[in-house]
Amino acid sequence: MLPSYSCPPSLAIPTVLHSIVSPLITQSTSLLLRSRLAIDPILTPMTFSAATFCTSIVELFVKLPIETVLRRGQMSVVSSSKYVGSGKGLQRIVDVGPYRGTLSTMWLIAQEEGVSKESVTGKAGTRGVKKSGRLSERNGQGIEGLWRGWRVGIWGLVGIWGAAALGGAANSGGEF
Repeated sequence: MLPSYSCPPSLAIPTVLHSIVSPLITQSTSLLLRSRLAIDPILTPMTFSAATFCTSIVELFVKLPIETVLRRGQMSVVSSSKYVGSGKGLQRIVDVGPYRGTLSTMWLIAQEEGVSKESVTGKAGTRGVKKSGRLSERNGQGIEGLWRGWRVGIWGLVGIWGAAALGGAANSGGEF
């Protein structure tokens, strides 16, 4: 929905980071596995497959916060008065939080935006153990707010990896 083929200056950093994370991690892992660790897909296929699966999980957890910031920045640009005009505005189903740059938006999501509830014990300074059943509220979604959607990503990786593992067993014949 962006009205131009050029990237707005405010979205340059998250766009570049989002575009570079996958190729950088994928290519460096392949290089590291083959040259430094001597793990080859032909000689040690299961080890190579497990290592690339773990790399995909790392890539997912690096890419999710960047993608969250990028999508929020895109919505900020699209809903700005420059693009919407003086009409009634952009209709959204979900309210979109503010975009303040890459790191500032990550900080905003984790520390200031929303409310998270934690269980509190009777002892001072301890949290997370549910003894008395009281809940305390604090601002910010916490680090979990940056990685929303990780479960879907993990299940997708497990499905792809499992299908490749099952498909690889059937390809024991010749190449043609």
